[in-house]
Amino acid sequence: MSRQLEIFVKEAPGALNLHWGWLVALGGVLAFLGILAIWRARAATLIYVGFLGAVLLVGSVAVLVFAFTLTGYWADFFIHVLWAFLLAVIGFVLLTRPTLSAEAITLAISFYLITAGVLYIGYALMSHIQGEWYYAFEGLVSAFLGVLLLVGWPITGFFAIGLFIGIDLLMKGAAIVALGLRLRGLAQ
Repeated sequence: MSRQLEIFVKEAPGALNLHWGWLVALGGVLAFLGILAIWRARAATLIYVGFLGAVLLVGSVAVLVFAFTLTGYWADFFIHVLWAFLLAVIGFVLLTRPTLSAEAITLAISFYLITAGVLYIGYALMSHIQGEWYYAFEGLVSAFLGVLLLVGWPITGFFAIGLFIGIDLLMKGAAIVALGLRLRGLAQ
């Protein structure tokens, strides 16, 4: 990652060097939103689940419009109508039952983390690549987080999604601030 950042910084356009403050401001806002999401993880979880439900409802309308306007075959038409119906049902459930939906999503995330962790550990042990201990450690952390979510489920369903989103926003905000400060150094 460091090498990619070095290449980007060396080849950054002049406008980025001059307007580095906007990147620092954007990163600061994202980091602030991340801290806010971590602080109010339950509210962030419910907001995210509601937003996901609204996106799925809008997507169902778009797929339904696509089915009636652009498909030329009956099989495609019925598949698109079925897909729109499925999206609408899932979106409606997410909007009307956000707590139950957050628990279900957290359960799916925990199974994903456990599976991905075991596969990463297997990949690290079976492959002969450089840095296999990094992959093994990443797999161990992933599996550990999945087990933590699963052991604490359904309670973890109330706050885990908001906490994960908050941590992600905080890390992305910090990275954007670091990029902006690096570009400031180039501008001077």
